[in-house]
Amino acid sequence: MAFNQSCLFWMTPSKYCLAMVKTPPLAMKKRVIPSSKDVCRRMETRVLRFDLERPALEYYFHELYQAFDPGVKNILAGEADGVLSQKTEGDAVILSLAWSGKKALERRFQFDTVEESLENSVYKGFLYDLLCEYFGRSLQWGTLTGIKPVKMVQKLADAGLSVEAIERKFEDDYRVSSDRTRLLIELAEKQRSFIIPEIDKDKKRRVSIYVGIPLCPSKCAYCSFVSTIVDKKRINLDTYFNNLLTEAKRVGQLFKTMEIAVDTLYIGGGTPTVLSAEQLAALMKTLANAFDLSQLREYTLEAGRPDTITREKLEVAKKHGVSRICLNPQSMNARTLKAVARPWENGLTEELAGLIKSIGFKTMNMDLIIGLGDEGPDDFFYTLEKVIALEPENITIHNLSIKSGSEIKNQRGISVELGYGEAFYQAVKKRLHDQSYDPYYLYRLKYTRGNSENIGYAKPGHEGIYNIMMMAERQTTIGIGAGSTGNIYDPANDSIQKVFTVKDVKTYNERFEELIEKKLTAYALLKNRA
Repeated sequence: MAFNQSCLFWMTPSKYCLAMVKTPPLAMKKRVIPSSKDVCRRMETRVLRFDLERPALEYYFHELYQAFDPGVKNILAGEADGVLSQKTEGDAVILSLAWSGKKALERRFQFDTVEESLENSVYKGFLYDLLCEYFGRSLQWGTLTGIKPVKMVQKLADAGLSVEAIERKFEDDYRVSSDRTRLLIELAEKQRSFIIPEIDKDKKRRVSIYVGIPLCPSKCAYCSFVSTIVDKKRINLDTYFNNLLTEAKRVGQLFKTMEIAVDTLYIGGGTPTVLSAEQLAALMKTLANAFDLSQLREYTLEAGRPDTITREKLEVAKKHGVSRICLNPQSMNARTLKAVARPWENGLTEELAGLIKSIGFKTMNMDLIIGLGDEGPDDFFYTLEKVIALEPENITIHNLSIKSGSEIKNQRGISVELGYGEAFYQAVKKRLHDQSYDPYYLYRLKYTRGNSENIGYAKPGHEGIYNIMMMAERQTTIGIGAGSTGNIYDPANDSIQKVFTVKDVKTYNERFEELIEKKLTAYALLKNRA
């Protein structure tokens, strides 16, 4: 069945859903293994030279060009395969793009005011118009390349702009489609009730905490996180774990002197459930003793890899107050999971989802990735139906992003496909809406299939509060462990100061005392924040 036909299914009743669940589409496909010659061809890097009269445009032009033609290297001087030129003539700008052996295009764009000629974003809009014509397609997200577009809407609304004015700005200035503009406005409004002041009316401060466990039993091919593979004797894990507990205790001591309470708590990875049940219990007990959790709105544990989850670990999590569990199959197609080196066992995800439900956690989230392996649209809908049948309260849908550090990028470079088309994404949204799942948060990444977005869907009352707060950046976040980045929020000027930690476990263990002292010094600044 072709995808256009399956699109019709989502609009009209059909038995296709049941047939699809019984027979995974990938089971009928022959996997094509690329030859070494094909891989080498994909890894060739094309070079584009920027000839710019206005040097400040380099970053803006690079970001936008990558959205149309990912993986191209840009330079400012020297030999290149193509040239992107910008020059100003009076009250107009002339932009041109030419690739060796391909078509060339030059266009003249008029400034409406003198002020426009000083705005880099206006030039970016003109470049967008040129690239749309050159490549013969537009982008749902227009000129936007940042990770947090919902935050942009929130800041404009806080500044007093009406919904109509925000719509005009996004559609006219940023060239965002009306569909995505409406989605951003809906999300900004939905998130409003979850974004609480960091300092309440009684002058008490609440922060969120992220605890990083950047260790895994093995590494999946699409993963770009700096995670360490656990050695057979678990020596690297045990050393890291002991240091992690020490850091939690020392940060907790500082916070208790400042009477700071925790709003949301997130234990992420890596794979946190690589810890034994005993270690998990010790970590959660340490966190409970070190911090004031009396005002906790949400407690999340990533139990992402089904092969690391046991009843004992889940019962430990429930005992210590975890309210949200993440069980992340990514795909329900065995062939896909094997192709990306992710362990798979027939029926295990279904069994664990049932176990999570029986233990009684408030919310179960399941992550899915669009574009893994050789999957097509029907393959993804097969996964989606299987997951919907398990009745999670959250479903987070990611688009495959080719990022540095992943085996996929190492093998083929940045080779980003166009995606499955807008009809596919609208069909996914409608299918989830029909099952009472609606978007509650969104973020974007570079080099994403179809230049698309990652969206968290939730049933009412099960929105992921930590996710909302992280994207809004209106609260201090304390990062504990390797790879965890803290954000110190200053309400006075609505700004964030980053507190970085080294990403890898080995360096964290070797420089532990130095790193903790720097963190404590940074977090002590909260004493002086009103």
